[in-house]
Amino acid sequence: MRKWSLVADRVRIPFRRPFPTATGMWVEREVWILRLIDEDGRVGLGEAVLEPANGEVAETILEALVREAVEGAAGGLPSLTDLEQHGAPGRALAAAIEGAKLDLSRRAPTDVEDDGGVGVNATLPSLGPEAAAEAAQQAVESGFVTLKVKAGAERETEALVERVRAIRAAVGPDIGLRLDVNGAWDLDTATDRLEAIGRFDIEFVEQPLAAHDIDGMAELRRRVAVPIAADEAAASVRDVRGLLEADAVDVIVVKPARVGGPDAVAEIAALAATRGVPVVVSTLFETGVGIAAALAMAAGLPEVTSDRWPDPLDHGLATAGLLEHDLLVQSLIVDEGRLRAPAGAGVGGLGVLLDIRVLERFRVDAVGSLA
Repeated sequence: MRKWSLVADRVRIPFRRPFPTATGMWVEREVWILRLIDEDGRVGLGEAVLEPANGEVAETILEALVREAVEGAAGGLPSLTDLEQHGAPGRALAAAIEGAKLDLSRRAPTDVEDDGGVGVNATLPSLGPEAAAEAAQQAVESGFVTLKVKAGAERETEALVERVRAIRAAVGPDIGLRLDVNGAWDLDTATDRLEAIGRFDIEFVEQPLAAHDIDGMAELRRRVAVPIAADEAAASVRDVRGLLEADAVDVIVVKPARVGGPDAVAEIAALAATRGVPVVVSTLFETGVGIAAALAMAAGLPEVTSDRWPDPLDHGLATAGLLEHDLLVQSLIVDEGRLRAPAGAGVGGLGVLLDIRVLERFRVDAVGSLA
């Protein structure tokens, strides 16, 4: 049996500025950073995160699971199969452990010039028409060719129409435009609003209905021309299988921290590919550690294209800059709408190095020791 040791640090990092969504205002991010040490003393990095909707009980469970994993690491690490019974906290920890293993097992990128990275979208908060248009224009000037707009908080359909119209006018017809509603609408509201904005060439709308309303999503697909993507509804391999069988989605948005890490992402992508459904890898506002792992997973996805999407869809990974710090010595590089690891001397397979001084600055708890 392979011998491991494990160290975990809980950190709390403020957002650079409050980030409004349909489900509330993000002001800080709390995550667990794992350092997995193998028999040769090499260190792999992983990150465990939860969503605010998971609640305080889930946070307590995750903390207990982290402590148990650290204390028992010498006798073996828990797998996704072991942890799945604990729901979201278990999958979050599995994603962190498997991400750290990926960092240890994957060949470190050495030739940055040959690494074109993956295409990524810019994420825009829920703003008024003028502010949204200005933010969209700035993102395009920075090189992004796809924009994701947070929506769902509007009281009236016309407010959404005004914002989308302003953004489309500001960026022109060639920029991909997608919405993220975070499950805020009911079926009739979604129908009304998607019919109203369909003329603005929307790439897809993420989670327009509540995550549990699979039948509603299938019905919405029949009612409107705007493609429908599942996000919160795609919480596990089992969930994704159900979405595909119900013909409820055109796109699957996968958050590795939510579904359990690399193996789960690969299984979901394979399932979706058999139906011709593309997968977009996205984040839960992780630090650079979690995003680097998600980047590696996105780079390995099967390519699924169609007449509707002749090119691979951009991923939702360019979010580390929303936090006050990404915990990395050198940040992931966003250039002309593509994301890649910085690589360099001493990095692991994910191509990043943890900044220990910054980790200590934001640390609120620690379990285990490197000594």
